[in-house]
Amino acid sequence: MEAYSLYATKLDAFLERIAPAGGKPDVPAIFHAVRNIRYASRGNRTPEAVLDNNEGSCSGKHILLRDLLRRVGEIADVEIVEGDFAAGMPEVDTMSEPLRRWVRSGGIHDFHNYVVWRGPVRELKLDATWPDVMAPLGFPVNAGWAGEGDTRLALEPYGVKTRVEDVIFQKGRLLATLSEDEAEDRRAFLELLTDWVAENQ
Repeated sequence: MEAYSLYATKLDAFLERIAPAGGKPDVPAIFHAVRNIRYASRGNRTPEAVLDNNEGSCSGKHILLRDLLRRVGEIADVEIVEGDFAAGMPEVDTMSEPLRRWVRSGGIHDFHNYVVWRGPVRELKLDATWPDVMAPLGFPVNAGWAGEGDTRLALEPYGVKTRVEDVIFQKGRLLATLSEDEAEDRRAFLELLTDWVAENQ
């Protein structure tokens, strides 16, 4: 209970920082504030770590986005999909050669997260993976989203795996289904990607 209270306090502080004078932030403002947190995949998927370090992977950032939206009274969940994380990325000259090879060929089996928000008309898919600084490199940053329509996903999913409350536990279970080679390729790819992104943010 105490840990949740501390987390709730951090959520409220985040919302207060981005709120307009005398009001509360709307859904697009919350989405873009989370989206512009640095991307990094270092193994810690908790939203608390995202807030503390101002960086996070698709899991931590989207759990945080879900919880912030719920904090202001919106209905939101995290959906997990399966796909090739490398195949949807642009190849950039400053990438290391091993990273560029994976981007060219694909083959990084992964499970990606985004938020499903119940909008005024229908559910919308909100992908806050890439911050604005990645736009000049060709990444789909979703900078123009203003509250209508789905955002562009960071990967092309094979299909929806699940919509679940305990995202960290479920993602761990899904990752455990990867073969040893798939898991090692994923680990190496995300390490190279995180290092490269850090150099460009």
